[in-house]
Amino acid sequence: MTDPHPIHLFSYGTLRLPEVQMASFGRLLIGTADAMPGYRVEQVEITDPDVLAKSGERFHPIVVPGADPSDEVAGTVFRISEEELWAADAYEVDDYARTQVRLKSGLHAWVYVKAEPQSAEDRLANLVAAEQRGLALLDAIEAAGIIRTGRSELEIERDIYAIAARDFGVTAHWHDRVVRAGINTLRVAGEAAPDRIVAEDDIVFLDLGPVFGDWEADVGRSYVVGSDPEKRRLVADLETVFEAVRSRFLADDAITGAALFAAAVEEAEARGWRFGGRIAGHVVGKYPHARSPAGRDGGRVSPANTQRMRDPDRLGQDRLWILEIHLVAPGGGFGGFYERLLLP
Repeated sequence: MTDPHPIHLFSYGTLRLPEVQMASFGRLLIGTADAMPGYRVEQVEITDPDVLAKSGERFHPIVVPGADPSDEVAGTVFRISEEELWAADAYEVDDYARTQVRLKSGLHAWVYVKAEPQSAEDRLANLVAAEQRGLALLDAIEAAGIIRTGRSELEIERDIYAIAARDFGVTAHWHDRVVRAGINTLRVAGEAAPDRIVAEDDIVFLDLGPVFGDWEADVGRSYVVGSDPEKRRLVADLETVFEAVRSRFLADDAITGAALFAAAVEEAEARGWRFGGRIAGHVVGKYPHARSPAGRDGGRVSPANTQRMRDPDRLGQDRLWILEIHLVAPGGGFGGFYERLLLP
């Protein structure tokens, strides 16, 4: 059966190389020749060791808007999966930004162009506006009453998709809409979890990544379906721990991703919980942000990230962060999740 919504990726550079395709996608892509009108090619020096190892080339082509109406860039258009699109994001360095263009053939395709820096104030304002829309989406989900006993996680997830599309005009989600209930609340993002029916006194958490215009939101909340006091205490502590970790971030201009992760663990344990996440946050930005979901360790609040969080990215821009708190009962059995922007 033909996919009614195929994903097209146009490449004019190293993503056409067989060795890069095998390293990035695990297969060779089949493509057709095409061209991108209105652009011209420049060169960018690559310093990322992973990308250098895959491509074997120090200088990569990068496209910018052309000045001559006859300018166009020749290349190849590939039909790929959503997972392969994220893999392509992971391959490209921060000098590139993904955008959609209309090719000479008439196809609409994703392509990587030269990233243009924006002011920190504008980027922050756009992200705050996207988050406010994301929080309003959570409010609408609560008001719709779709989180209740007897419903499956998959049913709730489908209803969230419908509400986001119908009431908020959301056509893209930069990560899967995550609904976790009961024992599944112990699972971190990306871990497989069997579809579960919400039971009385379960915790249910939502982790949403809707895209509003060109900007990503990343919001998460937890709910107790019932009156269990310990579960209610955990859900209440999620925001308390969030604010405590945020205070640690604000108090230390040189804090690293590893140090803030350690602070999240400490603040969770101080309230009698385990920290359940492998990371405690990640960078966020214009859709799609640096890389799937947060790129390399420098873009994550994790034990592996020894970079200072306030250091600029490769484009000289301030990195903006999501802080996520995942608390788990000491003996296991249930957990909860909360996330939003780590505002300065």
